Amino acid sequence: MEDHDNPAWGAKMPSGLFAALLARARRSDSKVWTRLGSWFAPDAVDIETLGFRARLHPKDNLSEKRVLYTPGRFDPQELAHLSHALTPEFVFIDVGANCGSYTLHLAAQAEAGTRFFAIEAQPEMARRFAFNLAANRFAAAVQLDELAISDTRGEIRFTINHHNRGESGLEGVGEEISVPALPLADYLAERNVTRIDALKIDVEGQEHRILAPFLDRAPETVWPRILIVEQLLATPEKDPVQLALSKGYEIVRDLGRNVILERSGCR
Repeated sequence: MEDHDNPAWGAKMPSGLFAALLARARRSDSKVWTRLGSWFAPDAVDIETLGFRARLHPKDNLSEKRVLYTPGRFDPQELAHLSHALTPEFVFIDVGANCGSYTLHLAAQAEAGTRFFAIEAQPEMARRFAFNLAANRFAAAVQLDELAISDTRGEIRFTINHHNRGESGLEGVGEEISVPALPLADYLAERNVTRIDALKIDVEGQEHRILAPFLDRAPETVWPRILIVEQLLATPEKDPVQLALSKGYEIVRDLGRNVILERSGCR
């Protein structure tokens, strides 16, 4: 039975003037054409981008806007590094998965036996991720969990930024909701994950709440080989990069905002 409020992928393909402006923005990878296209954009757009099908909502989420208009600017070095690292039976954990861009881009390239665990606490973004996942057929296994990863187990406060949903998180100003939370070690144990090839965490400055207890208590055998995090130079006491360095990780690429690290001796 058709869901008229959420029709199948393909029902919201770009058309008319917007389609022309969108095509120009994507060809030129230009912010100027992005701004022009934004004036005529609908609330949701169906498109194939970064190797997967998606329904993107560019008006309330900067990440979706970037993937729609200028996919070449969406973390290209991070995605390339992860793509190059893919192997059969690869295990990827995506904490703060948003609409799924990282996970879906990698899953589109991965073989059967590869495992992806995507974690998104915000109900609307988890719903969007689930829709995008259903629009694709991947050989790899992709599991989506609607919860938060933090330093505690139980219900915790989560704040939704309706202007840019990608800036929602465990701290901030906006609509407050309660979401279930697990420490990372507990999450992995409950899903029988005994190793991580790559871990991407994007949780709006709260990465230390996840990584500090995990790296202090979890056995090194389960530590991620590759770690991608945003560095927080203004708050060094909360900077996940400095934390990882103190635990023996090495910087592979400093990309300004994001940093790619790997465990010493694992490259």
